[in-house]
Amino acid sequence: MRVLLFSYQVFGLINMCTTTKACTLLLISHLESNNRATFTQLKRYSINNLAVMTSIQLQNVKSELEKGKNLRGEAIQKLAVTVLDKEIPYYNWTGFYWMNDAKNQLELGAYIGEATDHTSIPYGRGICGQVAVSGKTFEVPDVHAQDNYLACSLATKSEIVVPVYADKKLVGQIDIDSHQLDPFTAEDHELLEWVAEFVADRL
Repeated sequence: MRVLLFSYQVFGLINMCTTTKACTLLLISHLESNNRATFTQLKRYSINNLAVMTSIQLQNVKSELEKGKNLRGEAIQKLAVTVLDKEIPYYNWTGFYWMNDAKNQLELGAYIGEATDHTSIPYGRGICGQVAVSGKTFEVPDVHAQDNYLACSLATKSEIVVPVYADKKLVGQIDIDSHQLDPFTAEDHELLEWVAEFVADRL
């Protein structure tokens, strides 16, 4: 019960934050005033790297993208990856892949992060290739536990891929790599599905 209460207190503090730095200061202050709490109770919500999306960050992404609602094609893709990279600190590589059914492969679109050799990915290969076949979101909390995984960076520890549908047809996907283990929550799914639909409407 004590840990559960502490968890609610932490989430309450996190949703008051506008930046990671502000979250850190609030959490440190809270821990110092509550000697029953320990840093280990934070688990993956570590002081050094808060891998959790706040409601404010979620709204910031939506608000920034709405400002570009008149953009189309590659311009809206570039805006989307830029905003996601800026607002969500544990999104360390963010990009779009698009379906080329004639070649049975995904082709890299706008992205932000380290350069990648994976400019094209055969359907079925890796996490992205599997989503190209299933058409469903694929979250990987630990990429090292996956057999069918294409490594882009040694720093990548987790990945989430969300399909993009246009007129009910699977046309692409949003790919997010993170340097954190198991950072993605229901809020990430909600946000990325919203972004996928927002971009799809403006291709």
